[in-house]
Amino acid sequence: MTRILEVVVAILLVALMYVVFALFLPSSRHVTHEIETLHPVRQVYDVLNSFRRFGDWHPMRALDPDIRYTREGEDRGVGAKLRYESVSRRIGTGTWEIVESEQDERIVYALTNEAYGENKRYEVNLESLGRKMKITWSYNVDYGWNIAGRLAGLYVSRTVGDDIKFSLGNLVSLLSTMPNHDYSGMEIENVVVAPTNILFVSNNADRNITAVETATAEALELIAKAISDNRLERAGPPRLITTNWGDTKYDFDIAVPVRVAGTGQAAEAAEEGADSAAAEGANGEPAPLEPLPELRIANERVKTGNGYTGPAIMATYVGHGAALPLVRDMLRAYAAAHGEVITDRAFEEMLSDMATTQPEDSEYRVYWPVYAYGTGPTPEEIAVAEAAAAAAKAAADEAAKAAAPAAAGEAPAEAQPVEGDPAG
Repeated sequence: MTRILEVVVAILLVALMYVVFALFLPSSRHVTHEIETLHPVRQVYDVLNSFRRFGDWHPMRALDPDIRYTREGEDRGVGAKLRYESVSRRIGTGTWEIVESEQDERIVYALTNEAYGENKRYEVNLESLGRKMKITWSYNVDYGWNIAGRLAGLYVSRTVGDDIKFSLGNLVSLLSTMPNHDYSGMEIENVVVAPTNILFVSNNADRNITAVETATAEALELIAKAISDNRLERAGPPRLITTNWGDTKYDFDIAVPVRVAGTGQAAEAAEEGADSAAAEGANGEPAPLEPLPELRIANERVKTGNGYTGPAIMATYVGHGAALPLVRDMLRAYAAAHGEVITDRAFEEMLSDMATTQPEDSEYRVYWPVYAYGTGPTPEEIAVAEAAAAAAKAAADEAAKAAAPAAAGEAPAEAQPVEGDPAG
């Protein structure tokens, strides 16, 4: 009996020591890590101010590939919420919610999960350092008088701290896949491009502004004649549609939205924005398209077709046309940060008359079509597909190169030159 009492007393003493030790531990914990990147502050802010790309930078998916994410509330900023569910005991279930957001400065997330503690907060602070920026990520949690929670706090720098370090590393890796352009000075919005009939001329010009302007003017003259010959009218501003921006050549179409004369508003009103590419019908959907009658076009370079229809991101730009490639890259950077997947060809509405406007005062609406969110491939799927396509093309090129001598009846490369060959 005495032995039993000794054991009981020993257990009670150990428990008491455990409680006393825990009571002297901090009732809250704070963990901070930081990292630097060369990407603009606005791009980093946009990636983190929404949960669209959460799965691309947070390490939970690496621990459980089958984890389920559900986005709720606002799309961006305060009120945006992410709910996650996992069969992994380390992850479990929980939520993230953006509760504070200051553009280009800080974002605060409120967390609920199965770990010990209350008032869990992640705070991300963004600081510009000239050509680079610093991301400081902090975690705060309150344990109160919860003994088990205070003891769990001993390991928070290893558990939560490791998640923060992995998140920062993944975030910088994700940013490295995006175009590195600062679009903070542009107003970019999501629009729906209405369907339209177009007359267009395809061009292949040297990659300099003079050649592009000359080709554009010639194409507009051809299209203007086709409009006049077929009793049509312009239904919107001319468009410059990029096909390929090569090293030395630029492939593009010049297109003009058209309709039968007298069937809509005058083209001048369209150029002022009353009937732009982003026009919608009464129910918010693109307005229905009336097909053109059969046309008689004298110049075979002028073709008929339909303009792009669907969602796009759009920005207004005033300046020299030589800077349009940079503006397009800014739209690509914006799309990547916002989880938008670009598709089709970028195009510009030319809102200024080339003949009467100084080049540096030219005004454009710049569009890049995107998939409706959640309907297209993810950026990761596109990257995998592009890598596979590049590998397949390289293999095909190698095969064609190897087969060319045999197909042409030529001697193998290592054979001696035949008589009369200059190399001999």
